[in-house]
Amino acid sequence: MEKTPEEKAELLMEMAEAPATRLEAELAFRFLHPHLESDIKRVGELNVLDVGSGLGEVALRFAALGHKVTMLEPQACLLQTAEERAREQLPDRTGLMRFLNERIENLEECMNDEFDLIICHETIEYVDDPLRAFNVITRVLKPRGKLSLLFRNRYGLIAHKIIVEEDVAAAMQTFEVDEFATELHHGRGRLYSDAEIRSLLEPLGYDIEGQYGLLVFSEFIDCSLFDEGECFKGMLSLEERAGQEPHLKGIGKFVQLICSKS
Repeated sequence: MEKTPEEKAELLMEMAEAPATRLEAELAFRFLHPHLESDIKRVGELNVLDVGSGLGEVALRFAALGHKVTMLEPQACLLQTAEERAREQLPDRTGLMRFLNERIENLEECMNDEFDLIICHETIEYVDDPLRAFNVITRVLKPRGKLSLLFRNRYGLIAHKIIVEEDVAAAMQTFEVDEFATELHHGRGRLYSDAEIRSLLEPLGYDIEGQYGLLVFSEFIDCSLFDEGECFKGMLSLEERAGQEPHLKGIGKFVQLICSKS
């Protein structure tokens, strides 16, 4: 049964504030930022767009570093909370930030900017026409600009099916299916492998500078076994190492691709 708007808003807030979401945002920022060093030296203040920005966990980190930030979020409840957080955490920067309650498909209709960095985390899975979304992103991204793309990983879902759900049949089916079940977006999201995303990006002129796995182990750990705060710190160190390890990153819950537009 489709959730009511109120139920959906409550679920979105709960998911956005979960410890795993904070861990994911911290890892995504740590993996992304080293790829921007040359851009920051060349440009100085980056013009950053966060597509599907949620509560702004990643965007606010860039705003705090002095970059110009625009958050694009179709869910009004998340965008409002992100703006409130920005006013509380960065009162001197909020006037330089923009908060747009729009979908990626409508981006070109609501602004004319070009961006040095576009962040698109946990968004492409819920877009009806991913190629159209990538074309819009490409048109508003400057030459030599960077795209940080983070999406649900087909092989991470296979691991979850067999380890957590102990469902061999479902794990086998996940090799072939195109969707995963979710309480969002009409009950389904699009499932990708890194190769499938690369096949969409490369014809648009992107080079892949980095690939990382996020939340390789976190879903399999019972944090109640740890002292308060210790689980997050320990998992952050472990996940940062595992997300870069070639033999482990391929089964992370999410894949992060750092792409450069030629």
